Amino acid sequence: MKKAFIILLSFFIYSVSYAQVEENSNNELSSPDTYQLSWGIKAGINMYNLYGKERDYIFADQKTSYKLGFHIGGFVDTRINEKLGLRHELILSQRKAGVHVSDSINGIYKSTLTMYFIDVVPANLTYQVSKNIQIYAGPYVSALVAANIKLKDENGNIFRDKSIYGDPSNDEKESRYLQKFDFGVNIGAQYQIKHNLAMELKYTHGFLDLFQYANSYTNEDSKNDKIKIFNRGFMASVVYSFK
Repeated sequence: MKKAFIILLSFFIYSVSYAQVEENSNNELSSPDTYQLSWGIKAGINMYNLYGKERDYIFADQKTSYKLGFHIGGFVDTRINEKLGLRHELILSQRKAGVHVSDSINGIYKSTLTMYFIDVVPANLTYQVSKNIQIYAGPYVSALVAANIKLKDENGNIFRDKSIYGDPSNDEKESRYLQKFDFGVNIGAQYQIKHNLAMELKYTHGFLDLFQYANSYTNEDSKNDKIKIFNRGFMASVVYSFK
């Protein structure tokens, strides 16, 4: 987690420096009506879930549910013209999902899978629909930095098992742990409340299998040997821009 915050801090420092350099340069070379650069911070809540037909292979059944998490990070906006722009983001995101697990002592019971990702959005294409409304879409890449799942011991006490994050010494043929990267697309809309303050809603859809052990798994009903479990969710944010 410390590494995640160091990365975010580095991004903020870079954003401030980059914005200042570009602003000074553009004051000399470009009209402010045709080119603007701004940066800011955002924070809010996540509602994530898992999807995919192999969920019951990792968990006790296919019944998963949305769980509440959080996110915090920063962004840089580049305005190309009056309507179009590019947004670059770096976000620390806590993604949770409600699952069912089982063991010989406690049987089947409800649990929560918690994952912490660093989300990198290299470039969202933004479109200014009106003075206050902006829509955008683009790809994202995520790095998993921590994970745990709630389990029960022999006495029924709940604890957080971090082994699901995985370890380099794990044998992939014997273990089922989380992949360290995710990739997908996001689509969102932003409503400008005031000059520097906005609200944002975003939907993200992952394309990479979340779990290792994929090469050793064969489902007779499937055409390949991948464990098809993916991330998807919603992010609601409060956005503050420094213009």
